[in-house]
Amino acid sequence: MDFVSNKGPQLQQMLEAIGVKNIEDLFCSIPENIRLPRPILDDGMSEYDGMKHMEALSAKNTYAGFDNYLGAGAYEHHIPAIVNAICSKSEFLTSYTPYQAEASQGMLQIIFEFQSAICAMTGMDVSNASLYDGASACAEAILMALRHRNDRSKILIARTLHPHYRAVVEQYLASHDFHVDYIPFHKDGRIDQEAFHNLLDHSTAAVLLQYPNFLGVVDDIKALSSQAKKCGALTILCANPLIYGLFSSAAELGVDIAVGDCQPFGLPLQFGGPYVGYMACKEDLVRQMPGRIVGETVDTKGRRGFVLTLQAREQHIRREKATSNICTNQALAALAALIGILWYGKEGLKKLALTNFQRASYLKSKLQSLTNFSSSEAVSFNEFAIDFDRPLEHIMDHFRRHGIEPGLDLGRYYPEFKGHLLVAVTETKSKMQLDHYYKTAVAIRGR
Repeated sequence: MDFVSNKGPQLQQMLEAIGVKNIEDLFCSIPENIRLPRPILDDGMSEYDGMKHMEALSAKNTYAGFDNYLGAGAYEHHIPAIVNAICSKSEFLTSYTPYQAEASQGMLQIIFEFQSAICAMTGMDVSNASLYDGASACAEAILMALRHRNDRSKILIARTLHPHYRAVVEQYLASHDFHVDYIPFHKDGRIDQEAFHNLLDHSTAAVLLQYPNFLGVVDDIKALSSQAKKCGALTILCANPLIYGLFSSAAELGVDIAVGDCQPFGLPLQFGGPYVGYMACKEDLVRQMPGRIVGETVDTKGRRGFVLTLQAREQHIRREKATSNICTNQALAALAALIGILWYGKEGLKKLALTNFQRASYLKSKLQSLTNFSSSEAVSFNEFAIDFDRPLEHIMDHFRRHGIEPGLDLGRYYPEFKGHLLVAVTETKSKMQLDHYYKTAVAIRGR
């Protein structure tokens, strides 16, 4: 934003308006001995000397550096330089919420391309312009399913869904007259299919699953969605979108609504947000989608153009017809995710997903070779649970002394996993770093 300084006459008018003779009088309450004198022409350093002085001061700052193995929905991935280069362009960075009347064709096209990318990854028919994050996407998907199956009042949610996501869903449903049951899981982290079958009935509107789940396990989603379909229930799948580069897409798994968080593509950890949620579904559910959908069209001269095709918020349509009060899409974060997806491309996403899978599998297998360590035998993607069979506070202290943040304490969320760590491995971890983790773990056994 341009800055235009005030001139002498303007300053004088403002001083007269507030009854002050000069600017110095504004500081009269500050003792003179602690006031800085006005700078003079030869006072201070040159620009170059000032920069060198600040560099010397900043060099005195130290902080602990750790190899980060935390995950649980927020992952450390490489962000290609092109992401920030494009997102920092003023036409994207400073654009206001893209409402119909003021949205530029450029921003509408970006959203359209984001929707197209989500559909390509999930295999679903249609995507909306994005949501706030993965948690709100899960909640909105459940409300969407309940509107579609308004003759039913039961929701099944996997206990292996991210605990924060579960909390958001519970908050969304708190004022609704619906019944929620949680699907239990086995010791290895996989959903208990027999218990799922027993909970499923003809009052079930939807089933919410995670892929991979919070414990890092890749469940047999196709078998679960097939059971749900037989009872007429919709299947909602919350997935790390990166997994679609290696495992089956949501459409191939028989899913009705695909949701999740695009943080793995182009968005840094940045203290937990802002991130960007995605939502895609089959075509027969499109009228129940929240938010907005951008469509492609042509103008009167046959030129390609973009418009907000569907707007399901009460600001745009009659209140009783609104599907949600969600106010907008995460346009800038969606752009960052889109650039990341396009930068890697179809083959690049496969390689990236495979790299994550292989490096996580490498560390998992190394740790499993230690006799006093246990880990799930279930298939995992880039995250796994492990029990070091020692007091966890000692384990954490030991790793941190060796420059490693070893993972998330699973016992905070699941009592049955007390003493376990949830370890996330991405493409940012080299073989040398993974071997350092393993050697640090080996040293624990000798203590």
